[in-house]
Amino acid sequence: MMKKVLVKSAFASWAAIFCLMSGTPVGAELQTPPGMVWIPEGEFVMGLAGASNKTPHKVTLDGFFMDRHEVTQSEFVKARGANPSRFIGDNLPVDQVTWYEARAYCAKMGKRLPTEAEWEKGARGGTATTYFWGDSMDPAYTWLDDNADDRTHPVATKKANAYGLHDMAGNVWEWVGDWYQKKYYEVSPVNNPLGPGEGTERGLRGGSWYSGKRHQTSATRYWSEPNIRNSNFGFRCAQGATE
Repeated sequence: MMKKVLVKSAFASWAAIFCLMSGTPVGAELQTPPGMVWIPEGEFVMGLAGASNKTPHKVTLDGFFMDRHEVTQSEFVKARGANPSRFIGDNLPVDQVTWYEARAYCAKMGKRLPTEAEWEKGARGGTATTYFWGDSMDPAYTWLDDNADDRTHPVATKKANAYGLHDMAGNVWEWVGDWYQKKYYEVSPVNNPLGPGEGTERGLRGGSWYSGKRHQTSATRYWSEPNIRNSNFGFRCAQGATE
């Protein structure tokens, strides 16, 4: 009996060490919310050299969960009772959704919109390249103007990034929680930045079915007034480890 207890204890210890080394919280394999993936804590370089609103800067984030794919129309209708989308299909990303509606959906699900920093860390998947798959466009990972036939497509039909996230480039632009400010990166705090304290427009990330390759990079920033509906606009949710 004592030998079995010692074996179990040793296994648990090594499991805990592995989780800490990999950036995964102990027991996360049991606690990860359905349809989400764990994004480990750590530092990364956010932004892209040579762009006026993408000044490269170091950011350190706590670990968090992020939806594996964009919120679908079936998920949105189930929670909200209506579908604002232009392109109709249960497994298509909900589109023409305002920032307010996206925020309300996430809150109802016990989640929130990701910060802009969280979104970019998730999109990069541990990479520092132009796109999360490399420095050259590869349509195997994204729906964009060259292959989307002027419409959205079912979520998670393109290859995922290293974190297991789909459609972090293309399909629909994704609302983030932050106010947009062109020069925010120049004054952003290092740890867990939340964006400007006020503004008139909210951030969008990732490009869409309508976008060319220059708007599909992991660092691309876009913005819109939060009450605007557009068939390019959708979202996914995030959740902190202790939320």
